[in-house]
Amino acid sequence: MGRITVYTGPMFSGKTNLLLGAYERATIAHKKVKAFKPMIDDRFGKNVIKSRRFGEIDAISISDISELKKYDAEVYIIDEFQFLKGDIRVIIEMADEKNKIFFISGLDMTAEKKPFGPMPELLAIADHVEKCVAICNDCAEENAVYSYFLGRKDTDIVVGNTEYVPLCRKCMTKRLRQDKSHEEKFKDR
Repeated sequence: MGRITVYTGPMFSGKTNLLLGAYERATIAHKKVKAFKPMIDDRFGKNVIKSRRFGEIDAISISDISELKKYDAEVYIIDEFQFLKGDIRVIIEMADEKNKIFFISGLDMTAEKKPFGPMPELLAIADHVEKCVAICNDCAEENAVYSYFLGRKDTDIVVGNTEYVPLCRKCMTKRLRQDKSHEEKFKDR
């Protein structure tokens, strides 16, 4: 039977570590596994999914969800799903009709606290969702649910690493009050 497991939360919350663990378990179980990542995410290299601390795996770079249909596997590992385009029904059909297993990670919100790409729809159809939290950059509590962008953004999507910090609800609110450049983007949040 097919299955869809999603790891979500802010940056630096361990989503990719969980994905790499799922990959390792699937390979130990002698499953045919393929890993994917969005073409737009080239932070650690074009064809690699890499944890900041715990290893890396080879991956196929794609832009659209429909590209998954080109690859035969029992288990599909997908990182940074929020950047992919296309119809989420591809994953539902592959899980329901072809018994494919998916382990997917992605940011649930943008730095402006808005739902990110296809993630809301993915979360709605998943069999299991694990909401990860990070250590808050400002108060050091393990309750950060937001990714805060340091500086100014000229576009909605800025793929980065050091440009973001994880923040808890209280510290995000405090930073937004102090930073008037974010005021317009966040006025309805």
